Amino acid sequence: MKPELKMLLDKLGTQPTLSSSETEALMTEAFALTETPAEKREAGEYLQKVIARRKRPDIDVKGVLGETLEFLNLSYIARRYFNKDRTWLYQRLNHSIVNGKPVSFSESELKILSDSFKEIGHIIQQTSVKLSHF
Repeated sequence: MKPELKMLLDKLGTQPTLSSSETEALMTEAFALTETPAEKREAGEYLQKVIARRKRPDIDVKGVLGETLEFLNLSYIARRYFNKDRTWLYQRLNHSIVNGKPVSFSESELKILSDSFKEIGHIIQQTSVKLSHF
């Protein structure tokens, strides 16, 4: 594999805070360096391995959420913050097996989830303030 290609793929895999547009730009740049279908396949397999390493199966998000799961609308969170359906979110919460592999949250997905709770908490707090002024 070309050193430039490997460098770009490593950057994609090790920087979970990249925005979707930055990720897309890096992927376009990386795969433009491939010339044959075999190189594309090799690059794709390498990228999958790099990304898999940054998953966090060691974190029990469901356990951390505890009783908050009872009053959170996970369908809304999945759709609003991840552009996914609730099944996708539940699979990660439960460490389900998908396509023969256990799934978990990546570093960037954990950040999105954390940020979503901050935003929802802020909205609830603002609503409480408004109600207290009646």
